[in-house]
Amino acid sequence: MSLNTAPTRRKQGLPRPVLYGLAALGLVIAAWGGWQLLKPKAPKDPYRTEQVQQGDITKSVSASGSLQALVTVDVGSQISGQILKVFVDFNDQVRAGQLLATLDPQTYESRLRQGQAQIAANQAQVAQAQAQADVARAAYNRTKSLFDQGIMAKAALETAEASWKAAQANVQAARAGVTQSQAALASTRTDLSRTKIIAPIDGVVINRTIEPGQTVAASLQAPVLFQIAQDLSKLEVKITVDEADIGQVREGQLVRFTVDAFPDDNFAGVVTQVRKQPETESNVVAYIVIAQAQNPGGKLMPGMTANADIVLQQLEGVLKVPAAALRWSPPDSQPKAQAGPAGPGGGGPGGGQRQRGAGGAAMLDDLALNADQRAKAEAILSEARAKAMAAASGDPTARRQAVRQAMQEALTRIEPLLKPAQKEKLVAIRARMAASGGRRDQGGMSAGAVYVLRDGKPTAVPVRVGASDGSFTQVVGALKAGDQVIIGGGPKAPVQARGGPMGGNVRVRM
Repeated sequence: MSLNTAPTRRKQGLPRPVLYGLAALGLVIAAWGGWQLLKPKAPKDPYRTEQVQQGDITKSVSASGSLQALVTVDVGSQISGQILKVFVDFNDQVRAGQLLATLDPQTYESRLRQGQAQIAANQAQVAQAQAQADVARAAYNRTKSLFDQGIMAKAALETAEASWKAAQANVQAARAGVTQSQAALASTRTDLSRTKIIAPIDGVVINRTIEPGQTVAASLQAPVLFQIAQDLSKLEVKITVDEADIGQVREGQLVRFTVDAFPDDNFAGVVTQVRKQPETESNVVAYIVIAQAQNPGGKLMPGMTANADIVLQQLEGVLKVPAAALRWSPPDSQPKAQAGPAGPGGGGPGGGQRQRGAGGAAMLDDLALNADQRAKAEAILSEARAKAMAAASGDPTARRQAVRQAMQEALTRIEPLLKPAQKEKLVAIRARMAASGGRRDQGGMSAGAVYVLRDGKPTAVPVRVGASDGSFTQVVGALKAGDQVIIGGGPKAPVQARGGPMGGNVRVRM
């Protein structure tokens, strides 16, 4: 019996081109990894900076409002009647005295003829009464002549005299009737003239509420038939300003505004009135500011919504920094949390809770003074506090001002004792004090500080802070256009545990 042996398989490897490709890929990966290891690392938490600029700053108050004509007259009717004709329409130019519409005059013409007839009747009554008075007078004269001759009794004379006087009174009554009828006729003529609706001013018809055949009923108040805007070459902007901003608005300030109908066009006006009457809606108090603006080309129309900016202050060519630069400060310049025991004078451990003067002690802690510096600084602060308390009156505001002034004088005396790094921290402390006190000089500027990078470290630069438009703020100090100021970034402040009532640390759960 023969055995069949299976043929042996030949072991085959990868083709050489594939091996060469894999080797090249490995070299590329190794080179990229080495480059990543050798290239310089980007600084952790880099600072964000922006340039100091030279430019304009416009401080303004933004508000919304509506456009309205300078003078708008409602033309109505004082009498009732049916509209006979209407002679004008929307947007028509009218002149003062121009006929706008007529009411049916038939009723008032009939009353006019009736009044004329009444006057004629009253005048006839006057003539009749006058004739009767003449007869009574003649009778009296005859009776008196006979009485003087002794023929007539005195009683007859008195009766004749009374009849004459009664006839004279009838004449006066008839004449009063004529005057009354004439007054009624004049009133009827006035009502008849009111059937013609006349334009009281020159202007443009911006509203018409009637049509021919319509009946006008003037009972308790005159119905409005037309609205006439006197002059649309100028318009008023009625702006609603929040009570928080109204204190800065004054007459004569510039107003810039846009309307939705022409979003690419900018219009300008001037504040002409700041009304003192408050308007409250949903517990929000606002005040009305009226501005007058030109209407170039007649584009603007009454009723349009205006998005207005009232310019409070406008500065040109001033040095300005981003507003964020004035808010940023390094973590080590932030005031330390003052919790836990403090010794007498506010510095060391031991003793009870921190008493008055703790703010000064906290400031000394922030400056990181050595023992000699601290002793001298505490003596200066104690002297300043005593001086402030002696100078302060019973007024709380005056007391705060005295303490603030004394603290500033103390910082000036402490500054020569400090090292350069401590002086930079003092700049930040002064800026915080100025910001919290809200003190401004006669030029409307207050103290502040910005930070610039020097040798890779933030360095405080004291500045005077002026107007701001929300994005940029005017500064005056040791800066120039092109300098880089820090607006953010940098290492974060470490999270410190707060001391517990027994001096231990409070564990913070994340």
